[in-house]
Amino acid sequence: MIDVKHVLNGVNSVVLDLDGTLYDKRGLSKRMVRHLWWCLPLILVDRLAKGRMWRWIVSTRWHREVYLKTMVALIGKHCPRRDEVVELAQTAHQMGLKTAIYSDYGAVEEKLKVLKVDKSNFDLLITAPELGGLKPSKACAMQVLERMHAKPETTLFVGDRDEKDGEAARSVGAKFLLIIRN
Repeated sequence: MIDVKHVLNGVNSVVLDLDGTLYDKRGLSKRMVRHLWWCLPLILVDRLAKGRMWRWIVSTRWHREVYLKTMVALIGKHCPRRDEVVELAQTAHQMGLKTAIYSDYGAVEEKLKVLKVDKSNFDLLITAPELGGLKPSKACAMQVLERMHAKPETTLFVGDRDEKDGEAARSVGAKFLLIIRN
């Protein structure tokens, strides 16, 4: 359980990851493969290219109309929301702190909707590809802070992957809270 008041002490802004942080994504990859088996070669090629194809993939109609819509539907059906993280975001917003969702993937508003998370709890909804890269890019993390008018030393990043979310936070000098997958 998260001690919200303790975690937010000395913080003026909160940047939350979405996928795996606001919901439990266990089993999502397998379900995606079962639903999108016919496009597995494209996904594997991108993995082998270490994400270099990502910019092209996220700009395609296939990504928007098939991949992300499938992901959103599966999240709504199979991925339980992490209520303690949602409470953290809501409390931060109610305290007047600046809040943001910073995701490596798209369909942020659609995911918030299926998770029944009010998007008005966030001052900024942004994806790393919109900023020109993927986490843990320091340049992208800095852009998030600039758009929030936030100082790194009083900003808390919250995420489920230390090697991505945590590294992004550390690269700009922000605090980091790791959400441990149960």
